[in-house]
Amino acid sequence: MSLSLSDLINQSLDKIKKAITKKQFELKQTIDEVQQLKDYYDANHLIKVYQQCIESKQVKLMELALFDIKNLVEQGFFAGEQSIGDKRVIDVILDIVISCQQEKEETVQIHMIKAIQTIMTNRKHHIYGELTTKVFQLLINIHSVSKIVIIVNTSKEACQKIVSTYFQRLEDYGILTEDEFQQAIQKQENQGQLILGKCRAMVNAEQYMRSLMTSLIDEVQMYSERKQIYDRQIEDLNQMKVIDLNLQEPNLRNVTVEKNQIQVYVTNEQNIKNGKFGWCVVCRKQASQYCKETKVPICSKECKFIHLNQMNNFSQCYQHSNNSELYCKDAQEILEMLCQLTQRDNTNPQLNQIVIKCKILSLELIYEALAQSNIILQNKPKLIQVIKEQLLESLLKNSLSTEKQLLILTLNIFIQLIWKVRSHLKKELEALIENVYFKFLDSSNSSFDHKQYTLKVFNKIMTKPRVVIEIFVNYDCSLGQNNLLKKILDMQCRIIQGRFSKQEFQASITQNQETYLKSLCLDNYYGYIKCIKEFCEQNEDSYNIVQVQQLDDQEDTTIQSQQLSQDPIEKQKQMKLEMNKAVQKFNFKPEHCIKHLIACQFMETRDPKLFAQFLWENRDLNKDKLGELFGCSSEFNQQVFQQYIDFMNFKDLQVDEGLRYMLEFFTLPGESQQIDRIMEKFASKYCIDNPGIYQSAQAAYTLSYLLMMLQTDLHNEKNLDKMTIPQFFNLAKGINDGENLPQDLLLGFYQRIQKTPLALHAKEQAKRALEQANQVDQRKRHAMLAKEAEESLKKWFKEHPNQDAYFYANSIDHVKSLLQQTWSPIFASISVFLEQTEDQQQILLCFETIQSFIYLMGRFDLDEEKDTFISFLQRYCTGIPNTYRQILGVQALIKAAIQSGQYLRKSWRVALQLVSKLEILHQVVKKIKVDSPQKESYNQEDIQNIERLFQSISYDQIDKIFNMSINLDSNSILEFIRALCELSKEEIKQNRTFLLSRMIEVADFNMNRIKIIWSRMWEIMREHFLEVGCHKNVDLAIYAIDQLKQLSCKFLQQPELANYHFQKEFLMPFEQIFSHSQAQQQYKIQLREYLLSCMCMITNVCFNSLKSGWKIIMSIVNQALQEDQQQLIRLCVQITDKIMEDVNNQQVNQEIYMELIQALIKLTKNKDINIVENAIKQLKTLVDHIALIKKNDNKFLDSLWIPVLSSLSILYSDERVAVQQQSVQTLFELLQKHGVYQSNEFWKMILRGVIRPLFDEIQFSKLQYTKQQQSKKSIASTCKMTFQLFTDLVISQIQQMQPCINDLIDIYIQLVLQTQDHISILCLQSLKKIIQNVGQYLTEDNWNILIEQIQHLLQQCSPTELLEAFNLDEDFQKPLDELLKEEIRPKKFSFKINALECSSKQSIQERCLEILEVQVTQFQNQITQQNKQLILQLFQEQYQKCRKFNTNLYMRYFLEQWAVQWNFVKRSSQEFDDLDNTTQSKQLSFINIELLAAKVIIFLSNDPFSFIEQLIQRFLDAYNGFSQPQHRQDTLNGNLEQLRHLESQIVISRLQLLFMETVFPFLKQNLKSKVVSKWLIQLLKAGLNVSGVENKEYNKVLVNLLEEIINCENNVF
Repeated sequence: MSLSLSDLINQSLDKIKKAITKKQFELKQTIDEVQQLKDYYDANHLIKVYQQCIESKQVKLMELALFDIKNLVEQGFFAGEQSIGDKRVIDVILDIVISCQQEKEETVQIHMIKAIQTIMTNRKHHIYGELTTKVFQLLINIHSVSKIVIIVNTSKEACQKIVSTYFQRLEDYGILTEDEFQQAIQKQENQGQLILGKCRAMVNAEQYMRSLMTSLIDEVQMYSERKQIYDRQIEDLNQMKVIDLNLQEPNLRNVTVEKNQIQVYVTNEQNIKNGKFGWCVVCRKQASQYCKETKVPICSKECKFIHLNQMNNFSQCYQHSNNSELYCKDAQEILEMLCQLTQRDNTNPQLNQIVIKCKILSLELIYEALAQSNIILQNKPKLIQVIKEQLLESLLKNSLSTEKQLLILTLNIFIQLIWKVRSHLKKELEALIENVYFKFLDSSNSSFDHKQYTLKVFNKIMTKPRVVIEIFVNYDCSLGQNNLLKKILDMQCRIIQGRFSKQEFQASITQNQETYLKSLCLDNYYGYIKCIKEFCEQNEDSYNIVQVQQLDDQEDTTIQSQQLSQDPIEKQKQMKLEMNKAVQKFNFKPEHCIKHLIACQFMETRDPKLFAQFLWENRDLNKDKLGELFGCSSEFNQQVFQQYIDFMNFKDLQVDEGLRYMLEFFTLPGESQQIDRIMEKFASKYCIDNPGIYQSAQAAYTLSYLLMMLQTDLHNEKNLDKMTIPQFFNLAKGINDGENLPQDLLLGFYQRIQKTPLALHAKEQAKRALEQANQVDQRKRHAMLAKEAEESLKKWFKEHPNQDAYFYANSIDHVKSLLQQTWSPIFASISVFLEQTEDQQQILLCFETIQSFIYLMGRFDLDEEKDTFISFLQRYCTGIPNTYRQILGVQALIKAAIQSGQYLRKSWRVALQLVSKLEILHQVVKKIKVDSPQKESYNQEDIQNIERLFQSISYDQIDKIFNMSINLDSNSILEFIRALCELSKEEIKQNRTFLLSRMIEVADFNMNRIKIIWSRMWEIMREHFLEVGCHKNVDLAIYAIDQLKQLSCKFLQQPELANYHFQKEFLMPFEQIFSHSQAQQQYKIQLREYLLSCMCMITNVCFNSLKSGWKIIMSIVNQALQEDQQQLIRLCVQITDKIMEDVNNQQVNQEIYMELIQALIKLTKNKDINIVENAIKQLKTLVDHIALIKKNDNKFLDSLWIPVLSSLSILYSDERVAVQQQSVQTLFELLQKHGVYQSNEFWKMILRGVIRPLFDEIQFSKLQYTKQQQSKKSIASTCKMTFQLFTDLVISQIQQMQPCINDLIDIYIQLVLQTQDHISILCLQSLKKIIQNVGQYLTEDNWNILIEQIQHLLQQCSPTELLEAFNLDEDFQKPLDELLKEEIRPKKFSFKINALECSSKQSIQERCLEILEVQVTQFQNQITQQNKQLILQLFQEQYQKCRKFNTNLYMRYFLEQWAVQWNFVKRSSQEFDDLDNTTQSKQLSFINIELLAAKVIIFLSNDPFSFIEQLIQRFLDAYNGFSQPQHRQDTLNGNLEQLRHLESQIVISRLQLLFMETVFPFLKQNLKSKVVSKWLIQLLKAGLNVSGVENKEYNKVLVNLLEEIINCENNVF
């Protein structure tokens, strides 16, 4: 528990009092004075006491003073900003503490260090300026010099905490300028932490204030909710007149301990419901707790700590933010001081350990500073300048140290630089990596520690994705830069492939060390690819992965070119790739390189300058090829070399140094002429860079050539007689245009070349390196390494004088190119490493690395590279895995399929091949019958290996591969399905169905995908199911159909949207299998029967969800109905019955109505009459339903009527009478019911397409069944019923059919002309009835057509043979009375007259005249006068013909006798006329026609008297013929008399009726005419003379007429 200021002061002074001696009177007096003070607010008045304690040099007092100072500073009881003299109080206190540094007592040292630490790190009063560096120097010195462990550790800890505080303070209170702020934004490192002109602490303070304000708003909102609830409860209680003692008015604060607080339920801006105390002030989650100190809601201890820390920072942020520049200056000074300490040279060996300790601590502090640094340090130019100018130099020196700890620290600092400030050190970091760390790995002079820690540094670099990407973008993608990342990977690749196994490394690297280094490289590869993978997964949303492949290459090229033009980094990256290709081509043949550079637009033509620039900027070129190019005599090559050498700078170099520098870039060719050309260009450039040293370029050229000769002479092993110095001097006489060069200069040339050749070939360099490695000890090797690094750095900085721009990258846009350029060394390394190592952990890392590569390559559409890794894995998956490596290979491929299935695409085939193989092996383990015709034999060892495999791989993983297909994107699932189908086809050839069954599972899992994707999937699967379903092996085909059926039942239960046809596409294989099955005929029926049974099941199970699928089902049904197989037809009937059961509920898709109608029509032709009758009934029901729901869709109905009605009309040809009658009844019921809504065109169509064919069927059926006597009656009955139904139809639908009357008349007339039998009679009777009932609707044109057609019919159906029979015998022309005078003898005639035909024509004539009679009598007003005259003429003609024939009884007798004989002979051809009594008479007579004609003639004649006179004469003749026969009955004369008697009786009776109906009414109107009375008297007399033919009505009318005549005459007189 912390004490108050007064308690702490009293306690401190009491302790000091006890420790002081009597001699320390002054100190005691000071204490007394302090204790007398009562009004104080700080501890500043104690400073004098503590100062005297420390000056006393008494250990106890010093310890107490330092301890109390530490406590008071910690508690913040010093007013540090007040002044004592010209110093701040806090600075005075620090000086007092530092004054103890000379004290050697251990406890005093420790208390001093702790006090210093407290003062330097306190949050209230900051120390800055010179005191800061002074403190650090003190602490570092104590740490370096002291040998006491606790002091060393305490001082080290103090330094670390102070550095951490200062650099953290820099980040908290430092403020960036506008330029620095923009730079931070460009780096994308700000992330909302800073606002321009504000430090991070101020931003956090503002956020803290916003959180408090939000919390207050929350409280108001919750109080409002509680208050509303409370008011409602009070109102309810008042109404109930009840008092609730527990009900309390809500508190405004959420944080309250009241037990009866009203609970409310409110959500905040994150849609989170409130907790007991609302929402946490920090994270906005539900707050079930609150902070006791501040009374704000919190959710956890962590949030409470954050809240309190924010509150403390809030109170100080504005005070310290004004000191931003001071904090930056302090950080800079500290960093400078530490860098200087790390560069201290050890001149005194005795102080070696002190210096090393100082360096180590300084490096540790630098590391701590960099670790604490963030945005401010990274963007402050002064701090960056310190790092560039001092820290990097320090790192170089210390990394080359033999001290292991220094090496580790420098490498750790280097890692921090890479992580934090790489953007400012682009050139420097590359220089260190290329010339120091690569040297560590590549040089035989470096130690094992150098190599292992360098690889660990690379691990730290390669496991930071942003660092890796920016290295790639700024170096590997930048023109003029080395491929740094690729080199790092290549270097490790060479290590794995055995770089350290070479002889030159045997002295420095053991075999175990090499193995360890290889494992580090593998770890680096694994970390590299793992971090890239995790980075891509985290930034998934920021990158739009193109899933749909571009089909048009030209379009793809256009897109790429657009991207290049928009993104300069991308453009530079692509150009760098082209440059890399150019390098490869140059190393093969330089001319190919030139062509490539022109093709990629690096240069437009063969430009020497640009080509030389390319050669200078790319250091991976083959030096031998370069030398050959530069030594070539062609003008272009010499121009290139001239431009190339102009890039070099020989200033301040001696000639031998210049040659040495030049020859580092290429190898001199072997021919002297080529060397001569190169030396000439060198000398010229050397003299330009160093004017005045030699008299001319010729002198420099000669000297250069001489030095090359000297090198050859001195370093040629075959030359035993080496050139001496005097000899060399002698050769050099007068070389400077006749003047001698100084001997010192020449001696220097000789000695340097003697020591080191000007240039060595690569093989010679390797040989010398090997010799040095075997001969030189470790210390010398280290010195050589340092020299190599320094020289390499010097050369590098000379070649790279400028700092290139740095590109920032924090997205995955560049990962694809990164992977493209870096995958090959890793793949090469892993492939080698897997074959070499037996370490299981390393093997596992290899396969995990491959898995990650497969994921990334697939994700970025690098299919070729991805397939390479998968093919590599496939090598381990062949046969039965019997090693750990093979088992892991199988496991890796399975995991790749599960984790990276999204990106496998065409490689799914490899994965699924493995799955199929594993299924066979799994069956072997489970002792299941192996599903393969190969029937491989597995020995015991194989079975053990298989068991071991499945111990590592769960069979559930195989299931997971298919289950995870639901997560594949649209393109990947298509590739997955395609591979599955292809491999299933191969399995089918082996009679295996594993993948086929899995395909059903996959389809089931993915059924809920968007329909367009599902349609594409099913298009692939459909073809496969079709192929299997049509397989010759019926068992396989039925299995496929069964699987398809199960899948269909699931798919079809999903609802289908309108205007989509996914169900139709899904069920299409059923239809195609039904049509294209390749099974043998005896099995094809079985297959089709099973398929139809599947359709029945689908119909029953999925009836309510079927829509477009009905099309396929009905198509199959219609195909099956074409087969003459009753078992198939019965299944079809089940489907149609099911549909028809629910047709009124409209569940069936309306689009299949036509197919359903077709099916029902086909069923009406079945052999089973029950099926036919049911089909007709269902057809009527369906048509009624369609007509109801489609009443507004005339186009659809027009396409419906003709097929249905035509099929019903055609059924009249069925031999089954019941079918005929049902079909006809159904036909006319449909027309009666729905015809009223139809158009005129419809009826025309019906008459021509339905009625006319129906009449044709009637005629055909009569002819077809003539010989079947038992069916005549039923056929005639059906025929009569048909005409009756049609007549009723026309009468009821006359308004709609009125425009079709002419067509109707034409159909009737044509039918009569074609048949001329009893059908004609029925036809004319129908027409007569129609005219009688609907004549009023006929137009003038209709009447004209009718009369015209009747006239034509009378002409065509006239019994001319009978009417012209008078000419057959002369006796036929004689009167009967004359013939009876003599005995008439039988005659034998051979007439060519068809009596039945004539009889039929007679009936037709009669029916035609009846039609005309109806027209005349009922519709006279509608007939024109012309037509009346035409009708009158027709009847007159008929009357004359008939009367003449009727009155020649003799002729008729013999014609009748002949007709009886003819009928007997032709009985076999007699039709159905005997079935209709109205159409057949015993005698040949036209009496009906004669009398009918007479009636119409009277009706139509203007002056009928003359015709009535003829009628009366005919009447009188009949009375005369009614006399009794005078001859015997057995004679011909008697027969003729008897015939005349009977016929006269008939004529008299008919004439009596005719006269009563027609003649008497007319005569009554003309009684005044004398001829009338004459005729009446004649008729009366004739009737009185004859008996047996009395007609009372007739007689009555006749007598009445005579009485009227008498009365009229009496009245006259």
